Amino acid sequence: MRRTVAFLACTTALAAGCAGPGAPGTGDGSGEVVYSCRGEPVPAAALDERRSVESLGEEGRAALDGAEVPAVDPADWWVVAEPPERLALIRELDAVDDRGAGDVRTHEMLTVDNLDEHAFDPVEGWMMGSFGTCALRRDVGGEVATVTLDPDRPPDPTSRELNLLVTEMSCSSGEGAAGRVRVVEQRETTTAVRLTVVVDPRGGDHSCPSNPATPYVVELDEPLGERVVLDAAVEPPPELTMPDAAAP
Repeated sequence: MRRTVAFLACTTALAAGCAGPGAPGTGDGSGEVVYSCRGEPVPAAALDERRSVESLGEEGRAALDGAEVPAVDPADWWVVAEPPERLALIRELDAVDDRGAGDVRTHEMLTVDNLDEHAFDPVEGWMMGSFGTCALRRDVGGEVATVTLDPDRPPDPTSRELNLLVTEMSCSSGEGAAGRVRVVEQRETTTAVRLTVVVDPRGGDHSCPSNPATPYVVELDEPLGERVVLDAAVEPPPELTMPDAAAP
């Protein structure tokens, strides 16, 4: 079926570290905080409300009975988006899934598409769109990137320079992100340095081998001291670590 082939292609791209189609970029300008999980927009309001799966109407229940849709425990999942076009559910993982290189996953997302609404003839009815783990990343513009400390230039408490390794997650033909890394938010307190780092897209079509980490230097307002460094692009913000300190 054509729709199944499309889903498999999307799943392969995500497994290769590429952002899925439709990943949020600059947002809708409403000022509402929006996160992204596997390319699916997740409004902060949905996380706060935690609307139960048990509240779904007839169409939502039909979606859960769709093709290739795994069984879910209503007590664990809550609604992000609902029919007629799409059902999206999210849950917190029982334990953090640390993939290394700053890829720390805290949630799991399930999406189900109404193929009737999208006119994917001859396929009809509801079918799973995507299913997998993610980190909740803020929609702040730019492409998703993972961030770690640089083990070759570890943090110096007396220095105002902080050396990072930034890995672009979108397809980039295996090339680094030099010249395209940006810090879109930097907040410093007496106890923490909160950084939101993105990568500007290259544009065009690219293959999806693993991208290399790109060194990047952040200038701090004050020497680092004993402050922790947090990845504020993710909710909740994890502390940045060395790549070899992360779990495999």
